[in-house]
Amino acid sequence: MSSPILPAEGLPGLPSTTPATNISVAAGAFIAELDAGAGTPSVEAARGGPPPEVLDQILAADELAQQLRESGYQLRFFPSSDGRRTRIELQDTGGSLVSVLTPAQAVAIAEPAE
Repeated sequence: MSSPILPAEGLPGLPSTTPATNISVAAGAFIAELDAGAGTPSVEAARGGPPPEVLDQILAADELAQQLRESGYQLRFFPSSDGRRTRIELQDTGGSLVSVLTPAQAVAIAEPAE
């Protein structure tokens, strides 16, 4: 099956080579940044990407995930086979189940403390 989406060429900051090479270079740089523990990831939008408020929400979600990891926990989301409900689990960083959360409980965890 082929994708109707064609790869982008000539992205800013990437060498002008074949699209597959551009993707490999970008993926390699991203992985290197993660491996280096470069702190807060940067999000760069090009060609009509997400609006700034969505990028802010992505960064806020990353900060929350970091706080959870520092506390020894992580949230995991599992879609149901029928696609109607998502199972939300609070796990320790080893992947062991601590609790199954309701959507309201997951939102409560994500709300900023006042």
